[in-house]
Amino acid sequence: MTNMGITLQKRQALFIVLLTFILSVLVRVPNLNRPVSKHHEFITALILINLESWRQAGGGEKFHYTPVMNYQNTGDKHAEKAVYIDSAGNQLYLSLGPAWYMIPYFVYEIFDLPVEPVYLRILNLFFNLITLLLAFYFFRQLIPPGASGRYLFVVAGCLLLQFTPGMLWYSGNGYVHTAIILPVVMATLMVLLPMLQSPQKITFLRLLGLGLLVILLVYMDWLPVFICFCTTLWILFRRRRDKQYLLLASVLFIATLTGMALVFGQFASYAGWPAVSRYWQLRFGDRSIANGETPLWQMLAWLLGHFITSYLPLVVLIIASAFGLKLQKVRLLLSDQEKRFLYIYGAAVIIYEVVLISWSSAHDFALIPAGILLAYIGGRLFLTAFKGRAAYVIGGLFLLFSTAQYYYINRPGPRSRDGMAYNTFEVLGRELKQVPADHKIFMYLGETTYPMIEYYAGRNITNAENRTKAQQLMQQWGITKAVWIEHDNFQFRHIVELK
Repeated sequence: MTNMGITLQKRQALFIVLLTFILSVLVRVPNLNRPVSKHHEFITALILINLESWRQAGGGEKFHYTPVMNYQNTGDKHAEKAVYIDSAGNQLYLSLGPAWYMIPYFVYEIFDLPVEPVYLRILNLFFNLITLLLAFYFFRQLIPPGASGRYLFVVAGCLLLQFTPGMLWYSGNGYVHTAIILPVVMATLMVLLPMLQSPQKITFLRLLGLGLLVILLVYMDWLPVFICFCTTLWILFRRRRDKQYLLLASVLFIATLTGMALVFGQFASYAGWPAVSRYWQLRFGDRSIANGETPLWQMLAWLLGHFITSYLPLVVLIIASAFGLKLQKVRLLLSDQEKRFLYIYGAAVIIYEVVLISWSSAHDFALIPAGILLAYIGGRLFLTAFKGRAAYVIGGLFLLFSTAQYYYINRPGPRSRDGMAYNTFEVLGRELKQVPADHKIFMYLGETTYPMIEYYAGRNITNAENRTKAQQLMQQWGITKAVWIEHDNFQFRHIVELK
């Protein structure tokens, strides 16, 4: 292998990838034990709240494993009526398949773990390791055997995937569904792509495995719907006369519908099908491109900002590599298998982000699935454009740049970039533990919610503009026991009993 003056065999390459994972863990160690606070850790808090709530109710089976966003204390139940609130006053989360809630629940139950974030972060690191190993074998599958620099390209892709600022965070502290689906996404592509290469590879076992993987993916996120859609379009335009490919398209369609039906059926078995239907309708309108509250150009600008947050070093490397190839007048030669991956998965990710742009523009973790695509094409461009000492220097700069951006966004130490102490929500939450369990807690939170405070309090908070508004809500909902929390920028002041 001549790209960097070295030759790599499979075992050596896999060893380097494992070292990459260990190095990434060391980079993240300063943040792994900090309080739940910043950068979308509200999802971590929601997972932990659901876990504790299921335990308080006697187990997740009491809700048919439907995610719940409130504790089971009397004061934490919701008195208002809404499509997302059940007859017992529990706030339900029905936007996505429940698997990413169920997995940590069963891990905590099997090992009898206390509901603390450190174990969720360890679980997240485990998913990260599986993601990296699957990336190794998936990238290896894409590059034809015997190709020059095969394992070096594989290692480069894995390294670029692991050391993007977004992956470092969302496979460590930030537990999100878009990160934990990555191993299943790559496993699905590993089964799917060979069948698109040759009809002889469309066998019963492959179709069965593909169907099960698609169902599992739908049980976590909606990305597989777009992957199956784009694959079906490719089949219809490229292989529409081949009956084997019509069979493949049928399996994708049936698996997608089956996954959706299972999720809908599970939620409906607890909340009722009218509630789930209405919830999905409202949620799609709120999260999709159909939401007209924000101009499209503004949402696209926010989406671009998320790319910078999660992938800036990698995007810079891709641009520099493409420019280097142009100067050298060298073309990047891709196999048909690589092109199918780039076209189908690339189109699926783009459609996924655009169709759900009201959601993706508000959450940078929505772009995590794009990391597989960016890392692979980045590795191929990088090692084609730069060789020898230049490749070592630029690769080293990438690692430094990515680590620096990760630390800039997620500053180690007791305080974040804006000067707020990471334990602010923890300190406030622990003060709220003194509120009796049968009292509703009112507090002014601004235009957002802070489940991080609720996790540390073991209680839920109802947002109200002021004490007068809180008392009006008490009268409206027929509540007789409640408190108002006075605070100054989340610094606890005192508790006021409301009458």
